[in-house]
Amino acid sequence: MSQLNLNRPDDLQRDCVDDFFEDFRDAYEQCESTLLELEQHPQQPDLLHGIFRVVHTIKGNLGFIGLFSLIPLLQSLEDVLDDIRKGHMAYDSALCDVIQLTLDRTRQWVEASIHDSAKPMTTTALQQICQRLTGLTSVDERSRTVRIRQVLGLLEPNHPQALAIKDEVPALVTSTVGEPVSEGPKSASAVDACRRLLQYYRIRMDADLEFFIQLLPALEERHPNWQGRAARQLFLALEINRLAGGKVDQLQLVVAVMLHDIGMAFLPLQMLDAQGRADPAQLSVWQRHVEMGASLVASSPRWQDAAAMIWQHHENQDGSGFPHQLAGEDISDGARLLRIVDEFDLLTSQQQAQETNNRQLIKALLDISQGAGSKFDPFWVSMLNEAVKLHKQHFQR
Repeated sequence: MSQLNLNRPDDLQRDCVDDFFEDFRDAYEQCESTLLELEQHPQQPDLLHGIFRVVHTIKGNLGFIGLFSLIPLLQSLEDVLDDIRKGHMAYDSALCDVIQLTLDRTRQWVEASIHDSAKPMTTTALQQICQRLTGLTSVDERSRTVRIRQVLGLLEPNHPQALAIKDEVPALVTSTVGEPVSEGPKSASAVDACRRLLQYYRIRMDADLEFFIQLLPALEERHPNWQGRAARQLFLALEINRLAGGKVDQLQLVVAVMLHDIGMAFLPLQMLDAQGRADPAQLSVWQRHVEMGASLVASSPRWQDAAAMIWQHHENQDGSGFPHQLAGEDISDGARLLRIVDEFDLLTSQQQAQETNNRQLIKALLDISQGAGSKFDPFWVSMLNEAVKLHKQHFQR
């Protein structure tokens, strides 16, 4: 083949295009039959090697004719196949469909580029597919299934296993870190977002949870930095806990996250801005928000564990926190988790105009990682890093 620049119609060379499609058709037919055979005999490595070679050849031909924008897509697919070859991931019917549909969309994209017609998907969708295919083996099985179903949804929305990206994390939680959720009225956003999160994590709503959720709009109106805070923290806490194998009782964690700073709502606004640090004389007053919040929640026998998390969520791993200078295992897992979630949200919501969100995100993770063993429990720090890595797009501008 000769070099082809598909961005300039006057450079199109029909013989080059014909050669590409002839090779592509042969490769596609070979791949299609091999995929079906592989589904019947997944333990035959020669079949998988054959598919890998086909995808690698198509990727090379795309570069040869100048369609560099599609190369990351084929590279992501090649990486998936390589992981399967190495035994890091099992081949199944969903991955079979991903491979076939990816090749279909590749062919359609090339045709659209030649004829200057509408592409089969947007550039954003193309990038999202690559992001979700990359690192499939670095996430747990449940997250991997979600990612694969999302890729199918991007490639073929009507696919029976398709899952829209918005379903991975409820839409009201995916706003820019540190900014109010802009979808719908402010009073409804916190309520709707938290309801969606509970539904997503299969937590049954009851009268207590509904009452606590209804308190959130008033709490978030108390201070500008609190807009969207409950949903952000609830998502992060539940996701970290999921990655940790559910070490903390979900219901107790939900209540603790939503209400851990309810005592702060009764403090003067200037004290909320200072967070008790500007004036040492006011520090003891500010620290009392922990006792106030825990006492309110502890009035219900059902929520004693949540109250303990609230009471302890400013304790540090090395015993330097407050109110009782507890350390290590004397602090509940829920409180140690909440300590990190609260700090991460504080660091990422105080955005500076000169900083990009990505830079601030990295800085927040570094700050917390440096505090592992002193302020924070090292195990929960590692879980935070996993959660942010898995859902990085939800913490970036």
